[in-house]
Amino acid sequence: MNQSSNKLRRLAFSKITVLCLTAALIAAFSVSIANDLYGFVGSDEEVFLTIEEPTGLSELARMLEQNGIVDNPTFFRLYVQRQNCAERLEGFVGTLQLDTSMSYRELLLAFSQ
Repeated sequence: MNQSSNKLRRLAFSKITVLCLTAALIAAFSVSIANDLYGFVGSDEEVFLTIEEPTGLSELARMLEQNGIVDNPTFFRLYVQRQNCAERLEGFVGTLQLDTSMSYRELLLAFSQ
């Protein structure tokens, strides 16, 4: 009886450990996304982004990531699509003065000016 009780405890402990680690990873990912979405953490560094021809949303999101403006290009792309702004961004040609601490909403406003 004691041996089966120990097995159950070990099983319960391992399941609780996996659950806690999963919760911690989800929490860390959520904080990272929120920081990027709302521009909570940023260095306020100015970046000039020049787009010479209409660019697809995926490529535009990668350009923003490469310039340190967004951390998660996939989530940015999903946000733009959810806001029904993909066509406006894809059709943009010109130079933008952006800030590395801008929220996604502020980025969409910059593209519409």
